[in-house]
Amino acid sequence: MKPIIKVYPSGMRLVVQPMPNFKSVSTNIFIAVGSRDEEDNEHGLSHFVEHMLFKGTTTRSAEDISSTLDGLGVDLNAYTSNDATCYWTKGIAVNTEQCVDVMSDMYFNTQFADEDFYKEAEVIVQEIHMRDDEPRSAMFDLARETFFTGTPLGHDIAGTVEDIRGYKPEDIYNYIKKHYIPSKTIVSFSGDITIEKASELAEKYFESKFEKQSKPKIKNTPEDSKVIPNRVFVTKVKDTEQHNMTLFFPIVNNVHPDRYIWAYIYEILAAGMSSRLFSSVREKLGLVYSISGGVALYDIGGYFYIWFSCTPNNTKKVLETIKSEIEKFKQEGPTQEEMSKVRNQRECQELFNAEQTHVVNARNATSLAEFNKIKSLEEYLSDINKVTINDVLRVSNQYLKYDNAVLAGVGREFAKEVVNTWNIC
Repeated sequence: MKPIIKVYPSGMRLVVQPMPNFKSVSTNIFIAVGSRDEEDNEHGLSHFVEHMLFKGTTTRSAEDISSTLDGLGVDLNAYTSNDATCYWTKGIAVNTEQCVDVMSDMYFNTQFADEDFYKEAEVIVQEIHMRDDEPRSAMFDLARETFFTGTPLGHDIAGTVEDIRGYKPEDIYNYIKKHYIPSKTIVSFSGDITIEKASELAEKYFESKFEKQSKPKIKNTPEDSKVIPNRVFVTKVKDTEQHNMTLFFPIVNNVHPDRYIWAYIYEILAAGMSSRLFSSVREKLGLVYSISGGVALYDIGGYFYIWFSCTPNNTKKVLETIKSEIEKFKQEGPTQEEMSKVRNQRECQELFNAEQTHVVNARNATSLAEFNKIKSLEEYLSDINKVTINDVLRVSNQYLKYDNAVLAGVGREFAKEVVNTWNIC
């Protein structure tokens, strides 16, 4: 069944995907506010608010919130991204109303002691230190912050230690008042639920509590937006056995027609054990244990990345091999067999995702927030299957250039020969 979308007078939106053959229901309270929406004096607040909503309400303690749903076998959690904050549950259908009741209480009636605020600030500080101590996380954070310098995506979602320790309890309440509003809110359900039941819950626990009318926050993203960073090699010295390296190439944004082509470039070059880079760098040369990649697309632009880790004496050779494989790919393009493999992989992955209520639910809410529509599985696969070998050749030659690439490395000192290798790429 296709998802059903309703828009309420307050500006809140509801999206429901009934999946009658399932026993579970996933529920999302999705707020279109993330790190990119923060002012310079608000870095990390979206994520901090997410933490604090679990610390109690006017009628429930933090223990009440967790134990109520834990006792029903319900999964309750949340996440903060660059673009959104989302609170979600997954449980059996009979417990859906209790889930919505608890999350509504968290949304509208959050209340916490000052002591809990300062304690949670230190928890977030520990989270920041934990990520920074993990070389791969530190590598990606360094690359992203460098790539997006000067843009709304140029700071870390969690903020800095100094940011977090500088906030006061009233900053949380003010941020909630500013951003937890109906025009930015999407309530979504997927699984064993009808549109009638979902509407009843959304209206009882959310729409009826909003006092003002407004229109939904709709994004209008031009398809030619892109980030073009300065070519740079940035490093962070850590006492690790390996160099952890990633290479970012600027590409299209999340509405550009060429975005589907990047599924092929990514899969063929850097995804899985049959990818060209895995085959050459690990299997043939034995230089790494892990080498992979990915694609990240945002409204202001996106990037294709390759990452690897290896002992310092192998770094130069890995960078040279990556360069060689990219140039070969740009000259020869993919084979028909590789194109078929990507189509099969994408179809299987989409079908697997369609069997998980929480994945369907997250995708529906995110798609509605980003594009104000939800593309069906059939539409997505049709767009993927339209891509040709000539499309892949055209796009790879247009974007896989080192002129504006960002190379980030975390590990011991980087030898001069590594720097020289980057300079001639």
